[in-house]
Amino acid sequence: MAIDVEAVLRDLDLEQKVSLLAGFDAWHTMELPGVPAMRCSDGPAGVRGTSWQGPRSASFPCGSSLGASFDPALVEEIGHALGREARSKGVNVLLAPTVNLHRTPIGGRNFECISEDPWLTARIAVGYVRGVQAEGVAACIKHFVANDTEFERMSISSEVDERTLRELYLAPFEAAVAPLDRGGAGVQALMSSYNKVNGTFASEHSELLRGVLREDWCFDGVVISDWYGTHSAAASLEAGLDLEMPGPARLRGANLLAALRDAEVTESRVDESVRRLLDLFVATGVGERGTEELVDDSVQTRDVIRRAAIAGMVLLKNDVGLLPLALDSSIALIGPNAERGQIQGGGSAKVRPNRPIGVLSAIRGRGLDVTYEQGCSIDKRLAALTGEFVVHYESGDGATADVPTDRLSLMWMDAPAAKIDKAHFGARISGSFVPAVTGDWQFGVTSVGAAVLRINGEVVVDLSSPQTGGAFFGMGSPEIRGTVALEQGVPAIVDVDYAVIEYPMLRGLLIGAAPPAGDDPVGDAVRAAAAASVAVLVVGTNDDWETEGEDRDTLSLPGRQDELIARVAQVNPNTVVVINAGSPVAMPWLDSVAAVMQVWFPGEEFGEALADVLLGIAEPGGRLPLTIPRRLEDTPAYAHHPGRNGLAVYGEGLNIGYRWYDAEEIEPLFVFGHGLGYTTFEFGPSAVAGTILTGVDVTVSITNSGSRVGSEVVQCYVEPPAGGPVRPLRTLGAFVKVVVSAGASATVTLHLDERAFSVWDVAAHGWVVPTGEYRVVVGNSSRELREAGSVTR
Repeated sequence: MAIDVEAVLRDLDLEQKVSLLAGFDAWHTMELPGVPAMRCSDGPAGVRGTSWQGPRSASFPCGSSLGASFDPALVEEIGHALGREARSKGVNVLLAPTVNLHRTPIGGRNFECISEDPWLTARIAVGYVRGVQAEGVAACIKHFVANDTEFERMSISSEVDERTLRELYLAPFEAAVAPLDRGGAGVQALMSSYNKVNGTFASEHSELLRGVLREDWCFDGVVISDWYGTHSAAASLEAGLDLEMPGPARLRGANLLAALRDAEVTESRVDESVRRLLDLFVATGVGERGTEELVDDSVQTRDVIRRAAIAGMVLLKNDVGLLPLALDSSIALIGPNAERGQIQGGGSAKVRPNRPIGVLSAIRGRGLDVTYEQGCSIDKRLAALTGEFVVHYESGDGATADVPTDRLSLMWMDAPAAKIDKAHFGARISGSFVPAVTGDWQFGVTSVGAAVLRINGEVVVDLSSPQTGGAFFGMGSPEIRGTVALEQGVPAIVDVDYAVIEYPMLRGLLIGAAPPAGDDPVGDAVRAAAAASVAVLVVGTNDDWETEGEDRDTLSLPGRQDELIARVAQVNPNTVVVINAGSPVAMPWLDSVAAVMQVWFPGEEFGEALADVLLGIAEPGGRLPLTIPRRLEDTPAYAHHPGRNGLAVYGEGLNIGYRWYDAEEIEPLFVFGHGLGYTTFEFGPSAVAGTILTGVDVTVSITNSGSRVGSEVVQCYVEPPAGGPVRPLRTLGAFVKVVVSAGASATVTLHLDERAFSVWDVAAHGWVVPTGEYRVVVGNSSRELREAGSVTR
C-alpha cells in the first residue's frame, strides 16, 4: 500500500504519532492506519533478516577487506548485491555500513570498519551506500560518532576535540550524507552510537545531531538509535533522534507523552520526526514489499563476493616468488582456520551463511596433493553442543512453551516462543548427545543470567550466581568450564536450568563442548609439513576473538599458533602464512617464512578465492587499509586505551594510523597502503596542475615491468606548508586502482579537491586552507613516495 504522507500526518492523533517514534519489536516500527511497518536488519557483511536462527544469507567480505580493495566501484557492486539480499528478506533499512575508524588495532569491531584513514573510509562508504540505495533499500550508516572501541561501550565518554572530530571521525559520515551530485551518497538513515561524546550521550547530543548533522550538513534523513542506546524521551527528540530501537518503547511511549504534557518538548518536534520517518517509508517502499524472508543464492552475488574477496587479499611478503604455487606442489594445509576458514566476525555483523566454501575442500577440488592437519585450537569459547534437545520455556506470568533444537547456542532479542514474555522468562533444557570419542570432555556455559549444566545428572558447571564478562554484546558471563568423563557411542543426558529473570534487553545462553585433545597436534602438523613441498598455514582469529562487545587484549595470535608457525618453518622453507583475521596480528615468525598474506574475513567464497590466489589464477589485489605495528606499545592510542574513570581520551588527536608512525618516527611492521602482487610496477613522470580553490589534478605514469597483468593502487598524499596550524606530516588525498597488462604503461589522473588541503577552524566554525606551499607526493604506500609537484595558496 502506498503511503500518503500528508494524509497520515493529518489523520494520526498525538498518541499515534508518538508511537511511531519507537519500534514495535526488535526489527520493525509500529503499524498504524495507513502506515505499514518498516523492517530493519543487520548489516554490514550480509543481511540477516529478523532472526538469528532464520533463513540463511549471503556472507560478504568484512569492512576491512572492502577497505583493502581500494576500489569504490567494486564496493558499489557489493552494495547492489546487499540491496538485492535485503529485498529478499523484506528489509527496508540495512543497518550498515560501519564507518568508525581503526583507532587501535585491538578494537573488537575493527573488522566491521573500513580503515584507519578517513578519506579511504569515506570513499569506500560512499560506494557501499550508493549500491545499496540504488536497489530501493536505505543504508543506515553507523555509529555516529567516536564509537571506536568496545570498552564500556554503553557508557564511556569519548573525549575528542572539535577539530579532531571534524577532520577524522565525522568525515566519513559527512561524505555519505552529501548528495550524489557533490560526490556523496545521499544516505537516507544514520545510527547514533552508544557512547557519550564529551559527556553527552550521542543519542541526545543536540550539537552533533541537530547542529552538525541537520544544520551544517542539511541531512533530512532519519536518525535511529543503536539498539537499547536511547537514554531519554524529551532530550533525544529535541536533539533530533527520530526512532528509538528496539521496541517496544522503553524511554519513549508514555514517557514522551508525559514530556509533551509538561512542555519539555513540543509537538512540532514530534511532527518533524514523524515526517522524516514517513518520507523514508515512501522512499523504501514500505508496504509494497513482501515480508517473507527468502534465501537468494544467486550466481551474480556469489561472483561479486568472490571477486571482492580476492581484491581485498593483501600479499605482505613473497620471498623468492614462492607464490603463486606450482600446480605440481604437494601441500601440507595446516592451521585452526585451514579446513573451513573463518569467513566472518562476531556480533551483530554475523549471519547464517548460505553455502560457505571451505579452504580445504576448495584446494583439494583443484586436483592438488593436499594433506591437512589442524595443528592447534583457538577456541575462546567451546563450540556449541549439538544433539537432540527440547527447550521448555517458562514465562514470568506462568505461560510455557516447548521448542526443539539441535544446537545449544541460543540468543533472544524477541519473545523466544508464542505467549512467552520476552522481558521475563527462563528455560529448562533437556536432551542428549552422542560422544564421538572416549575420554574427558570439556563443557562450558556462557549466559546472560544464571544457569546450571548437568551431564548424566552430575553438576558440571554451576553458574547460579550471574556474572558479566563480555559475551552476548557485553551482557553475558565469561565462559565457565567443567570436565566429565564420557564413553564413545554412549548417549550423554544433558540438562540445563536457565533461571527465570526479568530483564528487558538481549538474553543468551551458550552450552559449549569439546572432546579430549589429541596427544601432539602441533607435532602432527610439523610432520606433515616436513613431508610436503609447500606448507600453507591458515591462521588467525575467529568470531569470538573479534566481535561486538569485547576488544582484544593483545596483538598475539590466540592459542599455540605462533609456536605452530615457527616449528613448521623450521622443517619447510617453503612456508606460506595466510592470516585469516579482521585486524592486525603480531608476527614474531615473519623472518622465517617465505610468504605472508592477510585475507581478513572474506565471506562465503573464501575457499575458492584463496585457491584462485594461491595458484595464480587471480592476483591478490589488496593494499593495507591500516598500519600493522611491530608491537602494541607503538600504536597511537596505547597510552589512552581502553579508558579510565568513564573517559576514553583521544589524546593522540589527529595522529591516528600512519600519521602517528610518521610523527613519532616509528617503523611499523607493514605500512599503510602496502601490498604486493604477482607482477612489478615502476612509477614514471608525474605532474601537478590546477589550483587549490578550483581543484588540483595529479597525473602519474606507471609501467607494468613484470610478466603478467596486474593491478596497482596509486596513492596521492598532501604534505602541508611549514607554519600555520599543526598538522600531520602527510595525509591521503586521493587514490586510484588501475589494471595494466604486462609490459604496458598507463597514465592515471588523481583529483584533489579543496578539502584535501583544508583544516577545520574552530573559531571560524568552518574549513579553511592555510596559506603556504603544499607538497604533493605519489607512490604505492604511505612510505614509498616520490614528489609529483607542489601548489601554493
